[in-house]
Amino acid sequence: MGREFIGDCPESAEDPELDDYGASLTIKYIKQACGEPPLGVDVQVTFEGSEVGNEGDEVSYPVISVVWNDFVCDYPGEYIEKCIEAFERFDNPEEIHQYWQRFFDIYMKKEKLTDPG
Repeated sequence: MGREFIGDCPESAEDPELDDYGASLTIKYIKQACGEPPLGVDVQVTFEGSEVGNEGDEVSYPVISVVWNDFVCDYPGEYIEKCIEAFERFDNPEEIHQYWQRFFDIYMKKEKLTDPG
């Protein structure tokens, strides 16, 4: 099973049910913005782990990811890109998203101009 990180789940720090609702709402927005995922692909809450402290204890926390069945489809790169962009639109105020998109467009134009191939 493949998995690609899309973004952090919203956290309220007050109510776990509110956290679940926030994650569900984010996923619904991503799916609506990106359209139907390819066969064998879905957007879900998954868990990331990291070591903390000197003992190497591992903690896990929820994140939003695109997951896919390796036996059904190849790496869904195009769909993942759409999901990342949709998550950024959902997570960031519109002004920040617009500035980021302009920066990315300028960067890509620069890359094309400087590409020797």
